[in-house]
Amino acid sequence: NENRTLWKLGTLPPGLITFYATTKPLDKSWHVLGLGYNPSISMDEITNAAVVHFNGNMKPWLDIAMSQFKSLWTKYVDYENEYVQACNFGL
Repeated sequence: NENRTLWKLGTLPPGLITFYATTKPLDKSWHVLGLGYNPSISMDEITNAAVVHFNGNMKPWLDIAMSQFKSLWTKYVDYENEYVQACNFGL
């Protein structure tokens, strides 16, 4: 892969090649995507998921975050931490 085209899409393509035919599909409810762009995700879906993914532009730490999902992230933030206090989170 002299011109590194394999890496243009990140680490997923090499990972898929590495683990080809050795993985099993997971039910889509295991990993809930879209918490940074899709306001129609239900709290039931989120509650039943093992992983929630804030992909999209409206990350929960930004002012533009979707308010209905923001608490999913903020409940884990240690506001007493000096580094957190130094950040300009839209909290």
